[in-house]
Amino acid sequence: MKLLVTGASGFLGSRHTILLRERGHEVIAMTRPGGRPRAGAEALGGIERDAGDPAARELIEGCDAVLHFAGVPDPATARADPTVAVRENVGTTLNLLEGCSEHGAALVYPSTLRVAQDPPPDPYAVSKRLGEQACRLHPAPSVVARMTSVFGPGQVTAEGATGAIASFAARAVAGEPILIPGNPSRTRDFVFVDDVVAALESLITERRFDQTVTVASGVATPLIDVAELVRDAAGSSSPIETPGGKLAPGENESYETGARLVFPTRPLAEAVKLYVEWLRSHPAVEGGTRA
Repeated sequence: MKLLVTGASGFLGSRHTILLRERGHEVIAMTRPGGRPRAGAEALGGIERDAGDPAARELIEGCDAVLHFAGVPDPATARADPTVAVRENVGTTLNLLEGCSEHGAALVYPSTLRVAQDPPPDPYAVSKRLGEQACRLHPAPSVVARMTSVFGPGQVTAEGATGAIASFAARAVAGEPILIPGNPSRTRDFVFVDDVVAALESLITERRFDQTVTVASGVATPLIDVAELVRDAAGSSSPIETPGGKLAPGENESYETGARLVFPTRPLAEAVKLYVEWLRSHPAVEGGTRA
């Protein structure tokens, strides 16, 4: 297949670009002009284009599908500027849907499990739900893939990545305390990014469009247990601290996945070990203090 990946210098975009190419697909990597520098991004051969620019639609010509990872990826950024979150998570999606209609392609829209809450808990969830609505209302074929907590290679806190496991692993490798603010027993469904790549690839090859799917492992794990898994995988003596405190809306809750897309997912302990091994070799970590 020929695929366009937007947000190709980010965590999800870069990992999908790398693995889909390894699987034999032709992948055009599109990156944001003036985006955050990331180690290894230059090797992707990305084409700089704003996903909201009508000129970006030209890159869809000849593609089977677009995997749209460009946008505001986290609640904190969306809370700081909701207007930008709507532009980046909705406006860019509509632009690419128009391009898909023009060139006979389909769109994969990665969303979040948070949008299933009524009402959505924060501006991030609102913006992603509006992006989902754009997919449902537009005639171009698309699939909404609601993600749970995805982690793995490509996710580096020193390069701006968010996520519990990324934070825990960075601290464990550096020998720093692992912090769990709020309720340490709240649960998340963690999925290894390489398993997500395979799942989204299958959605495209099987043409499972015009639906909403949940990409999840189906296993809810308390954050305190995840912290211990990360510490063990890193062989670290970092203490796990649970200071409590009030968190932003939507952050101190557990999320149930409900129905999920059935696809192979590796056990969490195995996936955490693979991620920690990858992280130790990353340029942002090499040469630093290790646990």
